[in-house]
Amino acid sequence: MGNNRALKRLTLTALLLALCVIGANVKIMGSIALDSAPAFLGAIMLGPWIGALLGLFGHLTSAMLAGFPLTLPVHLVVGFMMGVCMFAVGWIRKRFGVNKLGVIILSDIVGYIINVPIEVPLLYPLLKGTIFALFIPLTIATIVNIVLCEVLYAVLPARVKQADFLEGMA
Repeated sequence: MGNNRALKRLTLTALLLALCVIGANVKIMGSIALDSAPAFLGAIMLGPWIGALLGLFGHLTSAMLAGFPLTLPVHLVVGFMMGVCMFAVGWIRKRFGVNKLGVIILSDIVGYIINVPIEVPLLYPLLKGTIFALFIPLTIATIVNIVLCEVLYAVLPARVKQADFLEGMA
């Protein structure tokens, strides 16, 4: 049974990685895309560590497809922060309850705060004032990705959310 559980988790992780690649092709501006919605979903369903992996992979894929417009070092920082963001969202949902409205709102706000207001100043030394031009598109993309994730999670059948191979989050 343990191998079957691991195989199901691996399969869902691979599916979410593929969805990150598809989302990375739906650009909002430069490397800002819909690559993080599957990562948010993975953080909720599979836990913080897999969510972090998906966030890092999703952003680096999006940046690569855009030709690393802000340079590789900048995108490595952004990818790392996406991992931190997904880890935080996954941890909050796992720790406090995945389906409680207050927890959902808290995790989404924390995800936004890490992804935009914390990340933008961290990039300032690398990009100087130009980073603030990304604040609005990054805010829009983050909100769209979070809402898309929450809608997808809400419409998933209960049997999927309660599957034995998930992080036990239902």
